[in-house]
Amino acid sequence: MNADPSPARQAGRPRRLTLDRLLDTAIELGLADLNMKELAAHLGVGIATLYRYVENRDALIRLAAGRQATRSAPVDSGQPWREIVLDYAAALFSSVGQQPSLIIEFVEARWGIAVELEFVDGFLGALERRGFAADEAMALYRATAKIVLGAAVAAGHFAALAARGTTQARELRLALGSFEADELPHLRAAADDYADEAAATAWRPILEAVLDAMETRRG
Repeated sequence: MNADPSPARQAGRPRRLTLDRLLDTAIELGLADLNMKELAAHLGVGIATLYRYVENRDALIRLAAGRQATRSAPVDSGQPWREIVLDYAAALFSSVGQQPSLIIEFVEARWGIAVELEFVDGFLGALERRGFAADEAMALYRATAKIVLGAAVAAGHFAALAARGTTQARELRLALGSFEADELPHLRAAADDYADEAAATAWRPILEAVLDAMETRRG
């Protein structure tokens, strides 16, 4: 007696729900050091199965990073324009700060710009709904991104130092020791500030100053 045949696997593009699970799992495991073999094992599938959904690792990271960026956008609950900018900035810093190696992949253009478009559009739309002209909103986005990404780079650097069991202050002391005592006098005078990791990653005070200036211009 023959057993009932199993349903044949449907040919063609995989279901969106399955792709959603793949992207969500990749984000959960961490995109910066994502290993396709480990991802497949975590999902309980063969590694070849992953390539039915994405062309390669870079394509997977691009899709997952775009999904992560979109999810990180704050909820617009009608808060004042200044608060929505700070909310977007906090979301960006949190997203990139959790995956500092993604900055390198962004610099190397491995994602493509599509991953950030929904996030940027949300930022611009939020400001335009609050009376900003398109060029004003874009200028403020650029200022925000420059400040926040700079702080995220610093945070990633300090995290790497910590992983090696050291700190910015210790590295500075060692480096200064290779110079004569009368060399680098200006840096030596500001050594404590230079080694202040909290100050180097504090994006909010700088962005607040930008927002103060914008508020003054707008009256």
